[in-house]
Amino acid sequence: TQLRALDLGGCQISNIMSLRALIRLRSLNLRFNTIEDITPLKNLTELTELRLNDNRIVDVSPLASLTKLEKLWLQNNKITDHSPLNALSLTIFEYDENCVLPSLPIHERIGNRRFPSIFAAWGGIGWSPVLNLPEKSDLEQMALHDLYFCCLIFGQEFRDTPEGKRVIGKMTQAIELRDAYLTLNPNMLFIAGLEMREAYPTSHPEDSSYWLRDENGERIVAWTDGALFLDFTKPIVVDKIVEEAIAVSECGLYDGIFFDWWTENGPVLANNETGWAEGFVGVEAEQRARNIILTRIREAVPEDFLILANTNRRKIPRTGWAINGTFMETGRDYDSGYTHDGLAEIESTLLWAEENLREPRVNCLEGWGIPTESPDSPRNLRWMRVFTTMSLTHSDGYVLYNDGIQHQHFWYDFWDADLGQPIGEKAQLYENRDGLFIREFTNGWAIYNRSGKSQEIQLPEQAAGVESGIRNTIHIVPDLDGEIYLKSTTDREDVNGDGIVNILDLVTVASGFGTDSPDINGDGIVNILDLVAVANAFSQ
Repeated sequence: TQLRALDLGGCQISNIMSLRALIRLRSLNLRFNTIEDITPLKNLTELTELRLNDNRIVDVSPLASLTKLEKLWLQNNKITDHSPLNALSLTIFEYDENCVLPSLPIHERIGNRRFPSIFAAWGGIGWSPVLNLPEKSDLEQMALHDLYFCCLIFGQEFRDTPEGKRVIGKMTQAIELRDAYLTLNPNMLFIAGLEMREAYPTSHPEDSSYWLRDENGERIVAWTDGALFLDFTKPIVVDKIVEEAIAVSECGLYDGIFFDWWTENGPVLANNETGWAEGFVGVEAEQRARNIILTRIREAVPEDFLILANTNRRKIPRTGWAINGTFMETGRDYDSGYTHDGLAEIESTLLWAEENLREPRVNCLEGWGIPTESPDSPRNLRWMRVFTTMSLTHSDGYVLYNDGIQHQHFWYDFWDADLGQPIGEKAQLYENRDGLFIREFTNGWAIYNRSGKSQEIQLPEQAAGVESGIRNTIHIVPDLDGEIYLKSTTDREDVNGDGIVNILDLVTVASGFGTDSPDINGDGIVNILDLVAVANAFSQ
């Protein structure tokens, strides 16, 4: 009973009744245990320093009597009400806060991107998505991507409070992490995934009403990783999902939410035992629940709050009014890639989503790699170019080509090409050739070919292929391939497009004096300044 300091951190303690007699303690460390009840501490009134972080504490009222307490750590518990501690004169008080912040503008981050625009999927805190850049930190790897959806990636969690579900965590660290990402990539978007179809067994108590149960009352396995079904047709689960969506929108660190397993064509609460026709609760029951969930969320969140859903290759005309983007987790058509028909199906859905989903749109196209080959094998490189150029020609969205197993991936040099921003129409056929698509960007062109044969194309000016390295006006694009062609920095001065800046370009500029073309320097009129610009480019 004469102890002044005691360190029991990380000792797997759950019961602290034996500490109630240590009334002379001034410093006590109980962090990293499994303590729920801290009532035995209420008589330790000499305490000035108390570490209780990383336990399972809910009720902090026993600490209200510790009037000499100066330093208190309570992070990573299940506490939702700190008001019993208001009378304490704490100089250090570390606790998890309710995340309520103004959101950052979304439209600018979507509109200011350069293309190609790459996204990252799933993972979590401390996850390294890029397999071939080990020299970069997790933060640097993630910031290469313009959109990331996963979870509550800033170290927070959902908790029940008297006001409903809230996002709770260490706010200072969360804001610092968000700002660190945006310093490296000012256009990055952050999307939080919500539980809807399934959750891991440890996510909720075994007797929770959230679980879908069989006729024997047992929880039902939803996936091979051990996840269990949630019955999102139940009102209590609908309320949970809606409250979590609202909590994310109020947090301000996140730009939207993500739903996995989204379809209008069949059940998702199904497995091989039930068959995939009606599932456990029926297709219409599932769809009614989705409609209710979306309607309630949209009524409660800001207009530009994003909702992203994994629709694979499917269109979603019934719920598209509420959804800003489809995560097209396409899957391969066969072990070595995709068929022409499969690609056409994917294009059709992507273009539909670009034209019909809610604005602002954030469609995310993912190609699946060949897992038995290196991500930089010739075939994987070709499929990467196919999906990158399909995304560029058919959308203003985001693209990813994964390693074929999960969602980690190589960072490809092809993605470093700076096409600028799109100025051409989507899904534009080159010379009306079926399956051959072209789109112009401020800095070049994207070409995507699934026509069934190699195609010769002619660009209006000389441009260099990012993959081929060939600079010309005429290029060959193989079938089931794609290419990015970058304009030259001297293209403006090469007025007649013959591949060289010379006296002929000066003559062309001189003939346009006083008009608006060819206006080399973009000041609205052809004059001596344009002649000077061409003359200065003679040696280029």
